[in-house]
Amino acid sequence: MLRGGAFSRFRHYHRGMPASDLDIHRAAHQWAAQHGDDAVAKVRETVEIMRQGGAPEGTDTWLRIIVAIGMLGPPPTDSRH
Repeated sequence: MLRGGAFSRFRHYHRGMPASDLDIHRAAHQWAAQHGDDAVAKVRETVEIMRQGGAPEGTDTWLRIIVAIGMLGPPPTDSRH
């Protein structure tokens, strides 16, 4: 359980403060690792669920994650030059 200042920072972050670029980048990597080629489709499903559920403020974050996934490029290989 969060107490005191930690709780108010947590609550403030989720109420209106946008996710940081680092948070978006980490989420993009996590979704890409977990879902592979289906990562963007899975995130789009999440966006649609949020829109239908009346949570449009969260969709912006997920749309940023889609863009970040697209910028990741192919996974690195073990080949060395």
